[in-house]
Amino acid sequence: YSLEEGVEDGWLVPPREVAVQTKFLREGITYDELSEEEQEEYEMTFLDEETGEIPEHIDSGALNNWLFNEDTVDRVLQHLMEEGLKVEGGDRLGKTIIFARNTDHARFIEERFDAIFPDKAGKFARVIVSADAGAQSLIDDFREAGEDPAVAISVAMLDTGIDIPEVVNLVIFKPVYSRTKFDQMIGRGVRPCEDLFGPGQDKECFYVFDYCGNFDFFEQNPEGRSQSRSLSLSARIFQQRSEIVEHLMDVEDQEEEH
Repeated sequence: YSLEEGVEDGWLVPPREVAVQTKFLREGITYDELSEEEQEEYEMTFLDEETGEIPEHIDSGALNNWLFNEDTVDRVLQHLMEEGLKVEGGDRLGKTIIFARNTDHARFIEERFDAIFPDKAGKFARVIVSADAGAQSLIDDFREAGEDPAVAISVAMLDTGIDIPEVVNLVIFKPVYSRTKFDQMIGRGVRPCEDLFGPGQDKECFYVFDYCGNFDFFEQNPEGRSQSRSLSLSARIFQQRSEIVEHLMDVEDQEEEH
């Protein structure tokens, strides 16, 4: 019984992809292949201040090291808070799951959220991982409409088996190479929810923020996709989620599950 059939029969609601300036890079960047404008940006980004040298080629691993920083996470969180589906008359971000690549990544996301939204620190966005003793209690709180946490930052624990109708935003902040796992993650948002946005205003869809090109990887085209376009170097670097971390991510996930 597919998602499409479930939506057509009225049992499920469909995903809507939020447009993000991203394109999953599977290769590094070569200086000579860039436009003049991109070369200037490249020089400012990768100049070695000690030697004054600029590398001719940046491999995926180096790009990943550059992108996994505060600025990247801050931009993702700000984008979510601005563009995510809101409840309570548009005053509060609806229930949201952020799929992080490992526990360190999840805790870093929580740390950055608290730093840029200090009025919500320590309550609005919380890490939920199996290694924490209070994980089940946080899941119970997450299930409660209108209660904190509104954002669950999870590694593996919320990928499957969690059905919370109030979930309206999914943030996929890691590459996923298993079609089954990806479908399960998308499935966290498909449950209908009556009167979620007010009397007679039911949940009719949910948003997916795919920062790692997974829809492209699986050749899926959910409604809401923007037309492909030429991306600037900064957008290409921002999207880069190096393949070399995928193996590490899977190993770390397996270790956490055990």
